[in-house]
Amino acid sequence: MDNQTLTPAPASSPTPVEGRRRTRYRTAVQSVSPAARQDTFDGHEACFLGVSLDNSSFSPGRFESMVKWVSRHYGRCTVLIGDSIHRLTLASTRGMDPDRALEHALDLGRRFMDAQQPVLDAHRASTEFTFVTCSEVQATEEYEEFHYALRTLFVKDEAFRASVESFGRAYHAKHSSTVSAAELQQRIDTSSAYFLEEFAVFCCVTRRDLPVMVYPGQFVTLDEISAGLHPQAPDELRDLTLVALRVQGR
Repeated sequence: MDNQTLTPAPASSPTPVEGRRRTRYRTAVQSVSPAARQDTFDGHEACFLGVSLDNSSFSPGRFESMVKWVSRHYGRCTVLIGDSIHRLTLASTRGMDPDRALEHALDLGRRFMDAQQPVLDAHRASTEFTFVTCSEVQATEEYEEFHYALRTLFVKDEAFRASVESFGRAYHAKHSSTVSAAELQQRIDTSSAYFLEEFAVFCCVTRRDLPVMVYPGQFVTLDEISAGLHPQAPDELRDLTLVALRVQGR
């Protein structure tokens, strides 16, 4: 569950709108994992594009640029909206109660899809785009099985657990300097729970004949899995091709 353009206004009394230009973005491949698939990642028919909510990497201009990139490389793409898993972030960083956090996360997902549907429609001549939400996937028995397997691996495999915890630890140590040690640990635990849910969703989506994940960023643990460092991870993650994108304004 690894970027935006501004016509000069007339010299006399420019208005705020006239004085701005719309940032344009260019999307390119930052990395491919495993590295052995660097030259073959676009040999597949289909991919899925992960979307994180409340994330500036998915501003309208950046998202449109990524959709254009996908339309040049794949004939079918499922846009995966990280709605239900975002509840964990909202509860942890905004102090929302669980029910309110879930309600708000689902609403953010619906609003994103409504706003971006025209972007997908504009590229249907080259690519069949569809939306799927994490909440839809998490309602399935298949998801429950993968989530249980990943939580079990997290408990039993020290190397896997350390990898999953590492990002949350580094991020919150940098952005949560004013919180107590106990609250910091709670946020790290929430981040780990988020990733385990997200990875279980990825397993389910990959099974839908979507062997390539596209995202404007990198997942260190997934990179490690693809490199064979966590052999007990689900096959669906070990076989996944990860295409990290770089989206830059110009």
